[in-house]
Amino acid sequence: MLSKKGTIFFLLAISLFVLSASFGANSETVQMEDQEYKQDLNRIDSLRKSFNPGPTNDIKSFEKFADELQKKWKAKDPELYAKLMLDICRPITSGRFNTDERFNIARKYALLALSDPNKITLETELELTGHVKTPMFGPEAPKEMELADQRKKDVEVRFHAWKRLIDAIDPNWDPDDLPTLNIAPPHGVIGGRAGMASKDIKDPNLRAEYEAAIEKNRQKAERYLEQSRLRDWLKRFPKRAEEYIIRAYSKPPFNVEELKQSFARYEVDEKTRARILDAVTKNMQEQAEKIPK
Repeated sequence: MLSKKGTIFFLLAISLFVLSASFGANSETVQMEDQEYKQDLNRIDSLRKSFNPGPTNDIKSFEKFADELQKKWKAKDPELYAKLMLDICRPITSGRFNTDERFNIARKYALLALSDPNKITLETELELTGHVKTPMFGPEAPKEMELADQRKKDVEVRFHAWKRLIDAIDPNWDPDDLPTLNIAPPHGVIGGRAGMASKDIKDPNLRAEYEAAIEKNRQKAERYLEQSRLRDWLKRFPKRAEEYIIRAYSKPPFNVEELKQSFARYEVDEKTRARILDAVTKNMQEQAEKIPK
């Protein structure tokens, strides 16, 4: 028996198939771009599979390949562009390159894709945000002023995605209000059965009513899946974002005022503000105590 989420994935696939069959496919231009996207996605995957074992591969050649794709897609569909950059970031940080620069390189491509995050899906934004990291310690960590600039951007990226996630959550969503697996045809359809093809309904009014019900149910399934996935993100993203923000602002140069400005800009709730500020303040005091007097 399918799980609740498995049922919704199945329902959504069926609904999309019916919708495509009933109302027509995408435009030729969109189809061509989608095909081109899949081809470039396969190129990334093929290159990743060609890597030698261990951190022994040439980051420069991969970066050249990534730059080629970035320039090719930056003016095309924002979501496809962002997804390609996400797939570029993943192998860079996979441990196949023997250089500390790999995190800065992945950060570069992630930020390029996040230049206008409201034009891409929330889930893609959340995924890309995980690649916007600045090393805080060690030889690869930037100097204080450079660190200050980078962490400000890193934190803004997280707060933007966090706020967008909170805003997208529907507090009235009912996980028990499942869509229907197969829509029954309207009364009056002779020999009708749930899930039948709309083209088999001869009466144009009844057919239109049936197609409208299918579309309404498809939207419900899509909404159900969206809310379910967003709640999965809510279980892990805020915690990770908060940990990064605390770590970033617990490192000199200290700038609590800048952090407070970000709170205000992204409408961070009072409990989260207090929790982050308390942790940062505590870390600052502990570091101050370690300085010889």
